Amino acid sequence: MKQFQNYVLALCLHGIGFICGHISIKARMKLGALLGVILRVISKKRFGITLQNIQVAFPDETDEWHLKTAKASYRNLGIVLAEIVSFSWLNDSKIKKLIRYRNIELINSAASRKKGLILLSGHYGNWELLAYSAGLLSGNSIGVVVTHQHNPYADAHINSFRTRYNNTIIPTANAARKIVQKLRNGETVALLADQAADGSKDIFIDFFGRPAATYEAPAALALKFGSPIIIGFSKRDENGIYSVELKEILHNDLEYSKAGIEELTKRHVAALEQAIREQPELWAWQHNRWKK
Repeated sequence: MKQFQNYVLALCLHGIGFICGHISIKARMKLGALLGVILRVISKKRFGITLQNIQVAFPDETDEWHLKTAKASYRNLGIVLAEIVSFSWLNDSKIKKLIRYRNIELINSAASRKKGLILLSGHYGNWELLAYSAGLLSGNSIGVVVTHQHNPYADAHINSFRTRYNNTIIPTANAARKIVQKLRNGETVALLADQAADGSKDIFIDFFGRPAATYEAPAALALKFGSPIIIGFSKRDENGIYSVELKEILHNDLEYSKAGIEELTKRHVAALEQAIREQPELWAWQHNRWKK
């Protein structure tokens, strides 16, 4: 029964993806906004977490602003879903029109140092499009760290476009060894570092004024192997076009030590918080970031 339900869900997403892949960007945004409303209505508990997170992160804003931002965050999720399922029907030309990098050359410049490269982002804007397009537009093969979906059909669909442009998949279940291997070989890895980490073995960094369990791996790996860290976020405008400005998180003044790892982690968390403050509706507030 479960397998049948997974198959039916995947079939529905396939159908929605076909439609979304053959309509205009603005029409896809409208359909995505509708999906966002549906997601919000069917996940009342999650919407409560979303609203609470926004209220605590922005205590000086009004209740009206909090509610508006929470709804806008679900709108973003719906648009991201509509875009993700449409990727199979979007060619290179359409992808290049959908997202624009202001300084894509920074990826190849950093990769040319032959010390490996760590690309960081968060669940902001369309994070899947970010990794998907970075490989295409830079011509640089990227190992993308991902969590497998519970639905195997949906997982296979997503991974089919994740690997279209020479990108490879690194499952989180056994990511450490593969990431180390790639960095030692001078290759590039991409990961999202904005979800709650293991409070018993990772570190707590202030995020919107509250301590949050944060993965120390990106900073630890960067300092251990001398790998550059580049962070970027896909910011969508009212026309549905994403823009990305990449930034290197410098760490040549830090040592590979507990203090160095903590300081570098603070730096990339601060970059994430700044991006969220600029357009809070583009971040996935649905995750209970401060649960630990």
